[in-house]
Amino acid sequence: PSAESPPTLHPGADPALYRVVLVPCSGSSSKQWQHLRGELAGFAPVAFDLAGHGDRPSWHGAGPLTLAREAEAIAEACPDGASFHLVGHSYGGGVALRFALQQPQRLRSLTLIEPSCFHLLGALGAAEPDLLDEVRAVAAAVNRGVLCGDYRCGMRTFIDYWSGAGSWDALPEGRQARFADLALHVAHHFCALFDEETPLQAYARVGVPTLILCGTRSPAPSRAITRLLADTMPRARHRTI
Repeated sequence: PSAESPPTLHPGADPALYRVVLVPCSGSSSKQWQHLRGELAGFAPVAFDLAGHGDRPSWHGAGPLTLAREAEAIAEACPDGASFHLVGHSYGGGVALRFALQQPQRLRSLTLIEPSCFHLLGALGAAEPDLLDEVRAVAAAVNRGVLCGDYRCGMRTFIDYWSGAGSWDALPEGRQARFADLALHVAHHFCALFDEETPLQAYARVGVPTLILCGTRSPAPSRAITRLLADTMPRARHRTI
């Protein structure tokens, strides 16, 4: 983990009280927070990488990768036991929410940017039955690419789904190659998100102040998940960008 030294704090203040832990999305790394870390004047940002991303080694493969296992990295990033603010984006939002269930006493606040808690889409039932199938189709494309060795094809579907048609072709060759190298880890992430067994109502136990963010043009499954969580978590606010 890497931590930025905070700007001057109040005299006698405990830096741990100002700590902000940042969990990146799938296919990304701690570098995605570089601009935000510069904006957090008066705070101590802590950004780290998930398994197989950035400087973190790949998953060891001795069992399934789960959100609970990934959430252990959050505790490792802040081993002193002090409380902190937690921010998670997409897959990182799912990891952050899992940590909030396991150790709510550690959190001062929780910010979820389109958390990819795909296991919750089943709670919609017959109301919106196609949303889960929509995401599963993206995961299937990534999985096919991994199994046959055509990593770029799988990641093309992944990138174009989240960022809009043509986004993959607009990437420079070097970035396409880096995303292709992460295809296996992205497949792991889909499995972790689909296989999470926590029911929707369990998130009602997360009583910390929570901000849930979503974009107006984000895929429908993401928008539905943010609404489900906002309606369930007792201290959640929902904001659309």
